[in-house]
Amino acid sequence: MIREFAAAKVNLALRVGALREDGYHPVDSIVVFADWGDQLSVAPADELSLHISGPEAVGLSAGENNLVIRAARALANAAGCEPAGQITLEKHIPAGAGLGGGSADAAAALRAFNRLWELDWPLDMLAGIGAEIGSDVPACVWSQPLRMTGRGERIRPIDAWPDFHALLVNPRLPVATGPVFLAFDTMPAGTGAAFRPTADTGRAPILESLRAATNDLTDAAMSVQPVIRDVLTALGAADEADLARMSGSGATCFAIYPAAAERDVAAARLTSEHPDWLVQPVVFSGASAITPA
Repeated sequence: MIREFAAAKVNLALRVGALREDGYHPVDSIVVFADWGDQLSVAPADELSLHISGPEAVGLSAGENNLVIRAARALANAAGCEPAGQITLEKHIPAGAGLGGGSADAAAALRAFNRLWELDWPLDMLAGIGAEIGSDVPACVWSQPLRMTGRGERIRPIDAWPDFHALLVNPRLPVATGPVFLAFDTMPAGTGAAFRPTADTGRAPILESLRAATNDLTDAAMSVQPVIRDVLTALGAADEADLARMSGSGATCFAIYPAAAERDVAAARLTSEHPDWLVQPVVFSGASAITPA
């Protein structure tokens, strides 16, 4: 059996351009991956199947439209082999959370079947196949700190990046990406800023650059789901956070803390004040989140 970790994807900064003629928005995003997410495993079988379990499995389809199945079939088609394998997916990332859960699962499936079928293809080849499945899949194939541009298919891994102790907070209300981008398209052009790299890759200068950058989808997401404003207010209510921001298209927001102790104090406070929210302590790793072969 082959196991792969599908790490939650977090956009620390997200610049979004105007809608292109091909129907996509150009993006410029700094992406990291948490030490928390879904678990995927594949085993040899005569045909392709998917079983979904875990706390966030309710309501998810295991049919042909699932990104995991689509990823397995896309890889098999590219490799000229029969799509066969028993897939087990344990879901912890909520749907519509802005954490790339489906994309992370698809990427994990590409890596897992690459190993199961002994293709030994490099990550850039898998990412190219992933780009056909979804804009976030290439980044999730790499699952390490990176800069994502184009519509998401252009990946530039960042090799020198610090670990960050952080909280992920989701109000348990899904936000579909489509309506957020539609709302974004109706808004006046913003004055957001992209992340500017710094020669010093220490924690303090990188945090300074992150604070100067933005997530351009925040206002659009709050117009679709106003509770996001409440989450950001709650995360910013204490002085211990170095940075609080929405991830992706929402509704999940994150806060970065100086150390695990401050993070855990904030987690206890938010859990007490908002028992219906998902409050997940994590580390945004400066290294790869990919399962070793």
